[in-house]
Parts: sequence; C-alpha cells; structure tokens
Amino acid sequence: MNCLETTRLLNPYVDGELDLSAALAIEEHIQACARCRASFEGLQAARAAVSRECEFKTAPESLRLSLQAGIAGEGARGVASLLRSPLAVAAPGIAALLLAGWLALADVLNSGKPPAAVQARIVYHVTSSETAGAALRTLGNHLDAAPEVAVVVVAHNNGVDFLLRGARDESGGVYEATVKTLVRRGVEFRVCNNTLARRNIASSEVIPAATLVPSGVAEIGRLQSREGFIYLRL
Repeated sequence: MNCLETTRLLNPYVDGELDLSAALAIEEHIQACARCRASFEGLQAARAAVSRECEFKTAPESLRLSLQAGIAGEGARGVASLLRSPLAVAAPGIAALLLAGWLALADVLNSGKPPAAVQARIVYHVTSSETAGAALRTLGNHLDAAPEVAVVVVAHNNGVDFLLRGARDESGGVYEATVKTLVRRGVEFRVCNNTLARRNIASSEVIPAATLVPSGVAEIGRLQSREGFIYLRL
C-alpha cells in the first residue's frame, strides 16, 4: 500500500467500509508513514468536530403546529416553489441542513435555555507499554478532575502488553489491579486483535477486564467519526 492508495482509501477506511485485508494494509502503512498518519489523524479530528456540532435536536410542538398552519395556507405555495427550485434539486443536502439548523435554533429560542452540554468522550490511544503506567496515572487524574467524562482506552502495537496477564508496572505492581479500579470508574479497555495475531499472542493472555476489537486503529477511527470521541495519544 503506497501513499497515493492510502490517501484515496482513508475515508472509506475510517467509515469501516473496507475489507479486512485492505484495512490491515492501510493500518500498517499509517504506522510507518508520518505524512499519511498525520492525514488520518486530521481526518479523525475533523469528523469528531462535525459529530460534536451536529447533535440531534427535536423541534418543539409549537413550532410543528406553526409550520403545519403555514403550509396549509399561504406558506404552501412558497414551499412548493422552493422544492421546484434548481437549488433544491441540485443540493437537497443544503436544504436539509438549513432546515435542521432552523429547527435547532427555534428549539433553543422557544425554551429560553442554551443547549445542554454534551458529556465529553475521550479515547486514549496507548501504543507502548513503556508509557502505560504514566498513561493510567494521567487517566486517574483526568477522572478526578472530570468524573462525568466517558473514556475508552485502545491498546495497539506494544501498548497491549500492560493488558496481558501478570504484566507489572515500573514499581512492580500488577497492572490488572489498576485496570480493574479504572473499570469500576467507567473506563473501557480495548485490545487490538491484529496486534495479538501479528505477535502470536493468544487472546486468552488478555486480562478479563479488557475486550478485543478487530483493529485498534479502526476502532479509534470509529469512535471519533461515529461517536464523537476526542483523540489523545499517550
């Protein structure tokens, strides 16, 4: 997989539309190519921003009744004219976005309240177990400061080692105990199965507190593009 092919397939890769062999080839290229990895991370960040700003809102009942009354009267001719216009034919997505924005704004104005804050969602990407101890301490501090945050830790490459049975930190403590404490605080740990297969590590070696995902990078892309997670690499 070269840079040109990777760039062409980045969008379908992030959307989870590629078969396993193509996704694995892109994942390997991204890990080896700093330029393509930067493009991938930029795409993830852009999609996460769009996802955060496009929260679905329900229009108030009063607005629905008002629209119905307008359509039943003089508004019907205006709506029909708009739907026949070249703009509506050529770019229905624009009309849909404008209507969605109008309804969301009307919802806020009708209630007199600002939009409710969305709970922060963070995906921690751990690629080396040498930094796992520091990453878990940072995560604990993060939860202390913002206990409502939702966190998923995705371990990839050598970062899976701290989630294997018997793994110990720099002071000799068993990582599994720390992981269990964080799980009780709502943190989820996910391990890249591609990494296990490449390194000939049996899935039974992964501690029960963690779950397997087919691809660590694909899981991060899915969380960012489809669930609005913010990406942190530690």
